[in-house]
Amino acid sequence: MIRLQILFWYFITAASAVHYECLPYPVDSVCRIEYISYHSGDKITFPKGYQQFLIKSSLSSKLERSNISIFDHDLYDAMHRPSSVRMRDTGINTLDMPPELLLGDFSDNRLVSVNTSNEDNFQITYLDLSFNWLDNIEFVSRLVNMETLFLRSNRIKIVPRSALTPLKQLKYLYLQYNQFAAIPWNDIPHSVMFLDCSHSVVRMAEFTDISLPSLEYLNLQYNMLSSINVSDLLLAAPKLKEAHLYNTEIEWPKLMDELALNNISTSNLFQFCSLDKGYTVILGVCTPPPSMYYVRVAKKVLLWIVAIGSGVLCVCTLLFAIRHMKKLRWI
Repeated sequence: MIRLQILFWYFITAASAVHYECLPYPVDSVCRIEYISYHSGDKITFPKGYQQFLIKSSLSSKLERSNISIFDHDLYDAMHRPSSVRMRDTGINTLDMPPELLLGDFSDNRLVSVNTSNEDNFQITYLDLSFNWLDNIEFVSRLVNMETLFLRSNRIKIVPRSALTPLKQLKYLYLQYNQFAAIPWNDIPHSVMFLDCSHSVVRMAEFTDISLPSLEYLNLQYNMLSSINVSDLLLAAPKLKEAHLYNTEIEWPKLMDELALNNISTSNLFQFCSLDKGYTVILGVCTPPPSMYYVRVAKKVLLWIVAIGSGVLCVCTLLFAIRHMKKLRWI
């Protein structure tokens, strides 16, 4: 009797599970689905035989956006443990990192927490968590196989030293558009080749006794830096090929010349600003000298006067012609 009850409840549960099918996709190993609804405890099933899952709404689709509150182990198991998962703009606020996952894209969601608290050895090498609500990134210290990490446009106010040190294989680190004021330079892994910390509130970049032996690309522009010692930077990063260091408080033309002398490419944000003709860069704006400014204003005023005068003359000519035609008709 008990066995019959168990079988009955098993079939009832199986029947109530929501099953999602994959849409046609050019790559056979990819399961593409435009809409999923999932919350912890929901019964959900997917087709077998896919190594990659792509959950993303289509602009042409009439379906509403996916509603997934949590990516947990039950949801990952229902997908049959794929090696790659891409779930963008699906509403996720909690991510339980699966140990077997190799590539994960959970950008443009509402993530506030990522759980890596279990004792598993995480295999993930590529992780995109851009455009979320994360303010604590201590969890990344467990992802020791990470090579590419996107944390752009979150709410990160502190980059913990302990978070980066264990990532011995990290090569690409994206931290731009956050709120941290300091970078733990001594704890940046020696393997890092690409580092973007632009558009934040970094106040100091001191490279004395710092070692970044693999660094080839560095972006620190649009922070709150008042100085950067290029000589110290080049000693710290001997392989540096490209650096973007513009900050409003730094004497940019001089810094740009130093980079050019050392064959470091950079973006000239003011290439149309003729510095040799008296122009200066003030708070990121190409500004002419006062004398040239007044000349330009006078020219604009004169052009306006000519334009208005021409318009008035045309109107007067038209009125005169109309009046003359009326007189001729009256005669």
